[in-house]
Amino acid sequence: MTPKKEKKKKVESTRMVKGLIFGPPGHGKTHFLGTAVFDPRTSPIFILDFEGGVLDVLQGLPGGPDGPDWYHIPIHSWDDFNEAFERVEKNEEGAKAVAIDSLSETHIFALMSLLDDPGIRRDDDSLLRQDDYGKAMVQIRRLTRAFRDLPLHVFYTAHSKDEVDPKEGLVKMVNLSGKLATEIPGMMSVAGYLALGEDDEGKTQRILLLQNYAKIRTKIRTPWGVESPDEIEDPTVPDLLDALHC
Repeated sequence: MTPKKEKKKKVESTRMVKGLIFGPPGHGKTHFLGTAVFDPRTSPIFILDFEGGVLDVLQGLPGGPDGPDWYHIPIHSWDDFNEAFERVEKNEEGAKAVAIDSLSETHIFALMSLLDDPGIRRDDDSLLRQDDYGKAMVQIRRLTRAFRDLPLHVFYTAHSKDEVDPKEGLVKMVNLSGKLATEIPGMMSVAGYLALGEDDEGKTQRILLLQNYAKIRTKIRTPWGVESPDEIEDPTVPDLLDALHC
């Protein structure tokens, strides 16, 4: 008699996703963040709004922007950001995730803050200097690492840009200055490109590209021996967690 195989028990993952979703404006990145409220792994979620458009997209979500499913935190200054980080770090609301919309706008925000800081500007100096870009890059690195290291699922959005690679030609990557365009995705467990395509009926369809697209700078990190899809059609945050086996 052949012995029965013992059924393996599914082990609940405690891994936290650190994800970056990038793509052109209007491709649905903020809408993607909103889907986090429909999964107990990521709800409630804090959403830090650097772009000022979160409420326009997510106003109709369950619970409303003041909880209990999601908390909208508008950011207009670095004081706002520091207060937001303290709130997220304390997490008295019991959130499971935090999102920053978007890193590209945060980078511009950092540059404009340097330009407006009277402590480091001269009266006749109304233009950004080369060292300002370096200072802004340091701020973005610190911000990204600070949130990445929180014991929460963390999602960032960013715009995309086309860059010429000497060996590959035109490639799509995260729209950040200098080394940040490659450093920030390297900090993540996943960096996905949100594209628009068409379904079988010719209707517009969102597709999250995750890997094996040579000219798109994506990545996905999964446990040893675990395979993940190259793309997710009509993606949601729960879909992404499932693809990462979290």
